[in-house]
Amino acid sequence: MSNKGKIYKNAPLVETVFEIRFPGEPAIECNRDKFYDRVRKVYSKVLVPKSFESKVQALEPYRFEREDGTIGIMLAINKIAIYCRKYMGFKPFKEETIRILSIFGELFKVQKLNRTGLRYINIIPFTREKDVIPIENYLNIKIGLPQSIPTNFKNLNIIFVSQTEGGSITTRIEPAISPDKTQEVIILDFDYAKEENLTFGSVDKYLDESHQHTKYLFEELIADCYKKVMRGEVI
Repeated sequence: MSNKGKIYKNAPLVETVFEIRFPGEPAIECNRDKFYDRVRKVYSKVLVPKSFESKVQALEPYRFEREDGTIGIMLAINKIAIYCRKYMGFKPFKEETIRILSIFGELFKVQKLNRTGLRYINIIPFTREKDVIPIENYLNIKIGLPQSIPTNFKNLNIIFVSQTEGGSITTRIEPAISPDKTQEVIILDFDYAKEENLTFGSVDKYLDESHQHTKYLFEELIADCYKKVMRGEVI
């Protein structure tokens, strides 16, 4: 994420995903190879979904990834998503997303959309103080509780959905631990969704709107002292 168009030096963002969902289109299942031919120069790595008895195979996405795994495409009969694990800023992410969706639109002629979603997943390393999470050092969160309930949290798991004029944004905040068990982190996960009166021709507008709402919430939620860490001013 960024401030005034600049990328934070130590941004906590680890994955960005923009997804559109639409009524099932059988042509995708039959002509996935045509889509792959148009993107294979960049997305040469093919990941085929595993088969499970309880799942409809056509609804499970194929993945076409860049060889280094930093960016990829998920494609199924009822959705397409572009994901990025090395975020270089919104402008290049949007340019590549619209390029991929333009290819998709030429091939499959999807018009009506059921949902668009822009997701940002942030991982914030933290250090406990006296065995509690010093959440105020990282996030601007105040929880009103009765005086009899201590707010020195050893654990904290919050999910809230905020309504906006054009959609809604789901925010998830929860602690986790790194795979090697050496570092605790706060997962800060935003998912901005639009679900009403959507058309494929306006997808670029939906992406811009989703980004603006998510960026605003991120900037408001991150504590000033942690922004200094993100800017590289303090360690």
